[in-house]
Amino acid sequence: MKRLVTVGALLFLFGGSVAASSVEARTAAPAHAAPQTLPTLGAYNVDWSNVAVAGISSGADMATQLLYSHSSKIKGEATFAGSPFFCAQDVALDALYLCAGTEYGPVPVSTLEFDTNNASCFYMDCVGNLSGRYAWIFSGTQDTVVAQSVAKSAQTMDSYYGVKSSTNYTTAAEHGWVTPDVTASCGALNSDYLINCGFDAEQTFLTYLFGTLNARNNGTLSGSLIQFNQTPYQAFDMDSSAYVFVPANCASGAKCKLLVALHGCEMGQYFIGNTYVTKAGLNEWADTNSLIVLYPQAVPDSAYNPYGCWDWWGYTGSNYSVSGGAQVSKIWAMMQRL
Repeated sequence: MKRLVTVGALLFLFGGSVAASSVEARTAAPAHAAPQTLPTLGAYNVDWSNVAVAGISSGADMATQLLYSHSSKIKGEATFAGSPFFCAQDVALDALYLCAGTEYGPVPVSTLEFDTNNASCFYMDCVGNLSGRYAWIFSGTQDTVVAQSVAKSAQTMDSYYGVKSSTNYTTAAEHGWVTPDVTASCGALNSDYLINCGFDAEQTFLTYLFGTLNARNNGTLSGSLIQFNQTPYQAFDMDSSAYVFVPANCASGAKCKLLVALHGCEMGQYFIGNTYVTKAGLNEWADTNSLIVLYPQAVPDSAYNPYGCWDWWGYTGSNYSVSGGAQVSKIWAMMQRL
């Protein structure tokens, strides 16, 4: 998750320098090893009118960056404990004090909107495409990592651009991805950041994004969870392998929806293996609803990103949040491949 809790953590995270400007773009760091025998990412018959993104914490921020950067193609997002687009504004201290806590005061949404408008149609898709898109936003009342006011500011910014939103700000949840497929307490932090809050969040947000669903498969899945070689799509702090869940009918050529699911900090396979990939509660719904789920993977590095977060503050370069951003562009390339 956003484990940036002290200025000291930021000093470590940015290699000893908390500058107001961006961290210089880096070359790809060594990634978590993957066998050379892993398959390449397959190509399927994706229904590009039904493509969405989802994520938790830094993954939520990456989901928002993908939605805003490629709003002409992505119909919506689901976020757990996220912040507004470009919240950190390429400033390390803002990442800590504005986009997680409230020490600097409220998120300057009007400034973010101004910067986003300036980038529109040049560094990202035109913001006019956001009108009519969908955002499902979750923020627990017990979240000690990302303040509810930050998540609510994301809704404010979305509304400015005409994004339709559905929210849950009333569940007594700590910081985590809510799923019925774990037993961890809703109101307590745990090392996997997967929590059970007594409802099926995946059913809720998938229905909001894609419409009425068939019942989930609670038995043996007919589809396949495939670990593939992510190296062709590797950017700084992206792993050498990732996962995709492909329902049987999608593998046979049926036209299928696509969801990109983005883990948070300390939630990639480097830290917890495939726990998020198998326990997020997505594959069970995907299996019966012609839905491919892509699980990109990030890794840590000792100098800039020790917790294996997706880049939501600029450690890969100043254009991290837009179409040309190192990680945004590689995840987008995987989506286009599918």
